[in-house]
Amino acid sequence: MKFSREHDFPASQLVPLHVDPQNLQGKTLLITGANTVLPTGLGLESAKQLAKMRPAKLILACRNMESAGKAVESIKAEGVNDVEAWEFDQSSIAGVNAFTKRYNESGLDLHVILANAGILPLNPTETPVLNKDGNEVILATNHLGTSLLILGLLPSVRRTAAKGSKDQFPRIVVVSSNVHHWTEFLPSNEDGNVIKAMNNQKAWTSTGLRYFDTKLLNIFFAHELGRKLQQSKVAEDKNIVVSIVNPGLVMPQSVIDDPNSQLNAIQRKYARDYPEGCKTHVFATVDPSAGKPGDVTYYTNCAPQETGDITLGKDGETLRERVWRDTLEVLGVNNESFQL
Repeated sequence: MKFSREHDFPASQLVPLHVDPQNLQGKTLLITGANTVLPTGLGLESAKQLAKMRPAKLILACRNMESAGKAVESIKAEGVNDVEAWEFDQSSIAGVNAFTKRYNESGLDLHVILANAGILPLNPTETPVLNKDGNEVILATNHLGTSLLILGLLPSVRRTAAKGSKDQFPRIVVVSSNVHHWTEFLPSNEDGNVIKAMNNQKAWTSTGLRYFDTKLLNIFFAHELGRKLQQSKVAEDKNIVVSIVNPGLVMPQSVIDDPNSQLNAIQRKYARDYPEGCKTHVFATVDPSAGKPGDVTYYTNCAPQETGDITLGKDGETLRERVWRDTLEVLGVNNESFQL
């Protein structure tokens, strides 16, 4: 579908959002990127709202452990005790592998992965900045790290799926954005591995447009993951729900109210604050109507919506399969690594 900046974006931001609280007793939830305290971020606000539904355990996967500790205390202050912060560096392959190893060896159930973590550097660069793995940092964090985390945690998700009833399917929720509508995804014009091409100067435009690219990659990954789970020979895979969420434009209320902030007039007028903006996150995580195995649904404003034209049709399918294949190659794994 088309989604214009001029008309569709403002209209979408004005839709009122609603989530009915659910009983999360007995469930273990993992939220990535929930450590920002001042200002509060989407991950932390989602964690606070989910904590009120009394899950058995809430784990915040965070890079900055000092900030994460403050996030945990802010949730415990509201009367929720079983909240933990685990160190997690989503920007590096080694960091993700260390986290998934720790989780899988813990024996903990995993009913929900809310893959919220991502970055959009505020300082623009004229060339791509590479991490120690040789991958551009926005790509590494937003797409490669998210993908490897989810794949690496499949043993825990499968173990949980084997225990659950038909109305207790584990959920994998991937946070994307409506900005995926606005990328031309220039690396797809390159020969060879499309993900490797994103590390080159030729495929670089700006930090903002690279963020757009990664949000598109999140959608391709989630759709292909859902398809492969349904085709998997592992019985539990057919009982795993994969969903995608678009929170829209969300900012701290203090930034919205500040006339000297970097928001333009349109952004200031239509941005949601975090308590409102996280509701689609929470909806996809808990609502009984949100997703079913085999249907990878993209949620905007707590309701299903079609993804961008670049993801649709035969061309979209071809590009989705290419992104999956090339992503695994860059990560140094294959489908067999995860029994897919």
